[in-house]
Amino acid sequence: MLALGTIGLFVSAMAEPVWFAARMAGIATVPEPLWWLMGAIVSFYFGARHQVKRQEFQKQMVKTAAAVHVSTISRPIIDASDNAALAQWQVQNG
Repeated sequence: MLALGTIGLFVSAMAEPVWFAARMAGIATVPEPLWWLMGAIVSFYFGARHQVKRQEFQKQMVKTAAAVHVSTISRPIIDASDNAALAQWQVQNG
């Protein structure tokens, strides 16, 4: 959205230069501390959003890992009656 908005600004500057110049003159009058405040708000918003998404991803990974671990623990013992090589290996390895 930021890229499309920037392209839109270029288009509006070419289509209506007087209108665009008036808007940019208005933006130029905004005090610098207000720009810093806006930057902080935007940074905190996206930073918090990133943190939440990362925590959700980590929780999902833990659940998946736990499910895989549980499925390997509860795996049924293999019946070697129809596999001679497996039966021989089980006899040799106890």
